[in-house]
Order: sequence, then structure tokens, then C-alpha cells
Amino acid sequence: MKNLFFFICLIIVCSCTKQSENQTYTSFKETDTLVTETHSIPPIMLYPTGMFLKDSYLVVFNDKMDTCFQVFDRKNLQYLYSFGVLGGGPEDFKMPMGQIVAQNEKSTFIQDMDALKAISFVKGKPVISVHTLPVQQGVYNGLKMLADSSYVCEAGFEENKEYLFMHADGTSEYKIDYPETEERFGSILARNQAYGRIGTVHPSGERFASFYSYDRRFRIIDKSGKILHDVTLDIAPKEKQIPVEEQDRRIHTLSAYATENHIYTLNLDMKPEEIYAQKGLPSIQVYSWEGEPLAQWFLDRFISSFAVDEDSHTIYGVFAENEKEIYTFNWK
Repeated sequence: MKNLFFFICLIIVCSCTKQSENQTYTSFKETDTLVTETHSIPPIMLYPTGMFLKDSYLVVFNDKMDTCFQVFDRKNLQYLYSFGVLGGGPEDFKMPMGQIVAQNEKSTFIQDMDALKAISFVKGKPVISVHTLPVQQGVYNGLKMLADSSYVCEAGFEENKEYLFMHADGTSEYKIDYPETEERFGSILARNQAYGRIGTVHPSGERFASFYSYDRRFRIIDKSGKILHDVTLDIAPKEKQIPVEEQDRRIHTLSAYATENHIYTLNLDMKPEEIYAQKGLPSIQVYSWEGEPLAQWFLDRFISSFAVDEDSHTIYGVFAENEKEIYTFNWK
């Protein structure tokens, strides 16, 4: 009986250890090349840096316009109208960000300085409502809305944890250890900058994915701050560890987009000089919410922001330096 007890304890310990281990993958299940379809549009955009799909619309965020959002018909990409005026009114925007904080069937949430603006469409027109964050602070980098009226954002550059979790009751706590100490980089600040992250949240708000920009590694974390999956991609191009010198680092994940069943990332996987010389092209990489790499689709042109329509197998893309075109890519 005593031996049976220790055997059961051993199984439990091994199971817990296995759950917390790093998952390593050496390939994607499939690879393909997607061909662009280019759509010329009127001169109504300027520096497009974000986009999202809502109802029958494609909405593009422009970083250098007084009216920030341009609305297109998602089927034929015909321009319809613009909204989102910069100003001081109740529905105006102060300093909106192109990244999506959260998205559900009703609304898309955009960060606007220290508040959230929820964007929905009623009878074809945008309706904007304001949401106050439970914890007030100066900066909310990488803000995401989680379930149960909670939020998470990146911790400060001098903090020893990756994320600040903010709860509905106004309390907050720092969580998630960095993969390594600051010793190799010389300071906490340098280490934290080397481990910059791009994230996206599941539509339910129950979990989010966090991709390191300069490493082939990402984590899937639940709303309580528990790491569900810690994934390393042993797939070229990959450095053994993040280089200390910034110019030696490869920029991997540039943007991320979440759906119910999948995580999509826009990846460069190139060093800065390779990007400037356009020695390569980006790819869309697809993962399950269990962290498994499913597909890598190589693109035939540069884009900097994207959105995904899984029903029609369509990826929409824009390039910040080209305000005259919107691109679509279809997969099988």
C-alpha cells in the first residue's frame, strides 16, 4: 500500500512537470505561398497601421489623419465613409491606437489613451461607447481586455515581471517571469527591451497569446496569469538566444490576430538591414490555441497590418507606406 502511494505521487509530480515544460516544434504542418490580389482605392488613407473586420465591413485605422477610421465593404472593398474624429467631444478620439484590445460579436475595442472606445455598427453606422479602465496609470502598452471585466498590459521596462494584471475591483498584480535574468544584458531595462512582445486575446477573453518579437518563442496565458503553453519554434531562421546587440536581432512577429480556433501572426523573420533591403518577404503563421504550429503562408509582397476572414479564407492586408492599395490573399 505504501509503495502504491508513492507511485501515485510520482505520477502526479511527473504530470505537473510535463504540463509546465517548454513545448518545442521543428516545423509547420503545411507551407504554401499566397498570391496577392491588389485593390486600388481612392486617396482617403494616410499611413494605415491597423485594421479589423466587423459585420460586412473592413475598417482601416490611419495614424496620420484627423478622421482615423475608413470603412470599406469587405466583399468588393468599395470605400463607404470615414469616422472617428480627433477632438474633445464624447465620441471623439484623443490618441487612438491601431492595435485591437479585444473583439467580440458586438464590438471591437480600441485603446484611446487611458480609456477604451468600443466600436459597433447599427444600421450601417458606427456607434462608439467609452469604457473606463479599473486601474488608472500613465501608460498601457499592449493592453488586452480579458474575461470578468479584467485587463492585462505589459509591465514597465524596469519591472521584473512581464505583465500587469488589472482586476475589476481596482487591484492589480505583476505576473509572468521573463525567460532569463538580466545578467547577460547588463540591466533589467536592456533585458526587458530585448524581450518585447506582440499579443492577441482570444474572443472569449479567457486567454491570450504573447509572442516575443526577437525570439522564436511564444506563450499562451490564461486570464489568471497561468502559462498554459510555452512554445519554442526550432525553425530557421532562429538564433540560439536573443543577441545582446539590437542590430543583430531578427524581427520575428510584427502583428497578431485571434479567432475562436486559431492565432495568426505576421512574421518578418529578418534582421533590420534585410528588411530595409527587402531581401525577403513576410509570412502569415497559423497556430492552434494549444500552441501547435499549423501553417506558414509566404506572401508575395510586404504588408504591415492584417485581418482574417476565416469563413471566406481571406486575409486582408495593408502596408503603412502605401495608402493607395488594400491587398487580399486567399488560402485553400
